[in-house]
Amino acid sequence: MDNFDAWNVEYTKKLSDQYNLPVKVIQVSANLNEKEMNKALDLCYGLGADTIAINAPTMFNFKSFSYITDNLPRWKKENKSIHFTIINPEDSNIFALPIPKYRFSNIVEIIKKYLCYLGLDISNMDSNSLENDFMRRIKDFLPYISVFYLSDKSRTGEDHVLPGDGTLKLDFLLKKIKEYGYNRYISTKLKLSKSDLSDVDKVKLILKKARKFYTENYTEAK
Repeated sequence: MDNFDAWNVEYTKKLSDQYNLPVKVIQVSANLNEKEMNKALDLCYGLGADTIAINAPTMFNFKSFSYITDNLPRWKKENKSIHFTIINPEDSNIFALPIPKYRFSNIVEIIKKYLCYLGLDISNMDSNSLENDFMRRIKDFLPYISVFYLSDKSRTGEDHVLPGDGTLKLDFLLKKIKEYGYNRYISTKLKLSKSDLSDVDKVKLILKKARKFYTENYTEAK
């Protein structure tokens, strides 16, 4: 929540109503603290969102890691209607050993050890783990995933590129999660350059392409 305008419940609700875009997920930073979490909770209750997605702290961010793990049980107990979700960090794996003490590098650990939902950032996963391990066990993971962050990887390893423009088997992934009855959220997460962001028409084109990929491989897939 780096954009301070987005912290304002009334302002955000006004935009949501104006453009008919309901807010379902509130995402917080990797440097989470009490002030930011309280604001996220205010936004959830004010906007009707039911998910708080926490960016996993970097490996040596001991303070934020400890704050999250120490307080997760309390947050869940006091806010039973909210899905507290941890987003897997870059190059995360299903079974990553050895597991650094202050890092959520293992998605099974996120689910089982911390009893937390997973925000699966596809582009952050190790490609081999995603396509060889995760894809084979995808049905087992779906009940614990509150939101998929959909984006691709280029041949050179660039992450969060437009779905379909990279090497990941995202079409297969979308069709499988639909087949298995996934009923939570799917969000497109893209890394755009400053020049792209300054061109409104180009941004619209990129978003239309992302929506087309999603529609063809999920909404209309058979």
